[in-house]
Amino acid sequence: LLAHLVLLLPIASKALQTSSLRRSFPTSLQAVSQRRTFIFDGGELESFLLHGNTGESTGSTAATKVGSLTLVTGSTQEDPSQRIVAVQTNNNDINANYETVSMGDVDVYAHTIATIPQKVSEADALSTAAAALVGIHCAIPKVGGVGGSDNSNDVFYTGKAVVVGGNDYACFVADGLATLGIEVSLVSTGSPRAKNDGVYVMKPSDLNDDYEEVGFSTAVGEFDSLIDTISNERKGMLITEDNPYGGSTVLKLLQSKHQCNKYISTLTQSQQIVKNEGVLWGPGKANDHVKKMESISLARCASLVPSLGFGSATLQTLLDSNVLFSIKSNNPTVSRGWALKDFWEETSWPRDSSGMGIRFGMPAEEEEDLDEQFRREQERMQTRIRVGSEVGGGMDDTETTKQVLIDQTNPYVTQIVGVDGLAQEVVSKQKDCVVFVAMRSCRTCKGINPVFTKLARERGSDELMFAKADATGATGKALGRQLGLVSVPSFVLFRNGVRYGAVSASKLPSERLDQALNDLTEGKDFDPSLEEGEK
Repeated sequence: LLAHLVLLLPIASKALQTSSLRRSFPTSLQAVSQRRTFIFDGGELESFLLHGNTGESTGSTAATKVGSLTLVTGSTQEDPSQRIVAVQTNNNDINANYETVSMGDVDVYAHTIATIPQKVSEADALSTAAAALVGIHCAIPKVGGVGGSDNSNDVFYTGKAVVVGGNDYACFVADGLATLGIEVSLVSTGSPRAKNDGVYVMKPSDLNDDYEEVGFSTAVGEFDSLIDTISNERKGMLITEDNPYGGSTVLKLLQSKHQCNKYISTLTQSQQIVKNEGVLWGPGKANDHVKKMESISLARCASLVPSLGFGSATLQTLLDSNVLFSIKSNNPTVSRGWALKDFWEETSWPRDSSGMGIRFGMPAEEEEDLDEQFRREQERMQTRIRVGSEVGGGMDDTETTKQVLIDQTNPYVTQIVGVDGLAQEVVSKQKDCVVFVAMRSCRTCKGINPVFTKLARERGSDELMFAKADATGATGKALGRQLGLVSVPSFVLFRNGVRYGAVSASKLPSERLDQALNDLTEGKDFDPSLEEGEK
């Protein structure tokens, strides 16, 4: 048992001062008074699987889609007035690494027990424990032994963290980390209301010592953790021990430029659905997903067990300091949903000037690196054009008019016009579809057109739609942003009306596109390596 856990909290001068918790866990607990199960999915679950136990990457997360955490409240036999909250074990999947304590007809993990202060309700204790699991406990930058000790019973938390987002959950995470002794910067395009005076609130851009405007990551300098409450930079890529960044340039640069070894996304799957589908079709699908998760059989969920220190250090400090996260739902099973505020903050966040769609403030390649990449790209593929650009050298007016007529009369390829057209033809009909995204000024696109039509004639069916969209002008640029595209020609695939993946190809036939289509029709997951351009 963690009988003598010590937490060191910083005082105003940033020096560390020991605050002894030295609690002995109760060994005799009364029966459960409240029980609630919390569902974890999306980037939030992915972050737990990567950092929930050891703080390091633990291998691929592809196989685990849903996780669950059952929390209970009760009292001790020694003092019935003393209420506790803890994580219940799953009798079919008990983690043998941790000691358990009997609580009536159930067992709980001893290291997750925290005492509920008199001023805190049991409902708030349950919801706070669930909310603290990933955004706070998994994100804690550094855990050190007192006096250099390796004894897990004597630890302190320290380090620097950046929290991205201005929603209530982001403020809770920032307040919680600051209460635990972490130096916290809260970054938002809005005006978040952090309660802890130790939280430094900033915009995506800030001024450096020379009064020059720089991104927030540059302004903060080196930091240990970044908690992203409005997006997921891993973007569903496969994470392994050999590939902990999942191919994400942003994650690589966070580590190399800022020494940030923990990227924690708390984006739920319902948030991701709204982000993918937009405000027209996303909310309904997201709400359906939440309902599905709240009725899911727990046998289909991975049982999540917090790492050591969760109860006596992390959760106990939050409860004692009245740093709480409340939820309105009374359901016995809860899946954290979505908020329109999060969607608007992410979509309206200014983008980096690199043209890669990176949120401003996140680390990006240096300008000279981008220039070199662009030069190599131009040498390798002279014909690719950035979405929304008005580059010369494409088709002239006569050729463009002719191509528009061909497209409009093509019986095998459906024409998509803008975001509304995509919603009407693909999303609302929940279609499996491949959309060829082109531009009128793109000669390469013109060369691909007849081959794409031939492919549509051979493989198109009621089950698989072939479509084409124009990325020219304001309407086309908006569609390109919605699809997450940087250049054309590109091919965006949908499964049941939901974005499945995208493939860049400068010519057809394309082995990458063929593989993506085969995987789509065979029900397989999208292979992220197909996102890369053809060599």
